[in-house]
Amino acid sequence: MLTISADGYIRLTAAEFRTMNFSHLISGLDEDGPPFPEESAASTAISGYTEWLSDGEPKLSVGWDWVMDVSAGKVRFNRVGEPRSNCMLIDAEQRDLGYVASNVALGHLVDALPWQEEVERQIAVRYGQPS
Repeated sequence: MLTISADGYIRLTAAEFRTMNFSHLISGLDEDGPPFPEESAASTAISGYTEWLSDGEPKLSVGWDWVMDVSAGKVRFNRVGEPRSNCMLIDAEQRDLGYVASNVALGHLVDALPWQEEVERQIAVRYGQPS
């Protein structure tokens, strides 16, 4: 059974994480980008964020940033950076992986989730574009 530790983390193994179901909470577009000089061409990117919650109690929250990639002629969302979460992954001996290693491992777990289609749908709904 998962519990919230005194430090606010919910501790679980990667295997336990893989068995969890997550529901979409919110996704949005980043609205500010770097300024570009008027006289130069600039490469642009559409980027944003998404947040997901686990089913059941206590709620495990996992959020990450993404960038839209259209280089292959099809829209694809790619995670950038490490996820943010109230989860601390632990090893088989119940030891914390640590903040950095846990977030790197969470990134791999997030990449295995089928999140891109839902983010694309939510962005279309939120910003008024037909899906």
